[in-house]
Amino acid sequence: MFLVAHYIDSEWNLHKRILNFSIIKNHKGPTLGKMVDQCLIEHGIDKILTITLDNASSNNGLIEFLKKKTI
Repeated sequence: MFLVAHYIDSEWNLHKRILNFSIIKNHKGPTLGKMVDQCLIEHGIDKILTITLDNASSNNGLIEFLKKKTI
């Protein structure tokens, strides 16, 4: 799994950064959610505007996990 952040700085310049590239132990939603959450915490990211995923069913669990963490 790898996590990429796209953001606009205070001077309206678009940036793209790879935050994480790691092997996951399984494809279960909570496992993926925990990895994403941990990566966001490590990078000091506390606001998410959008998330883009493929159509794997485990991504539903990932999103549910993140919803609980960000509310």
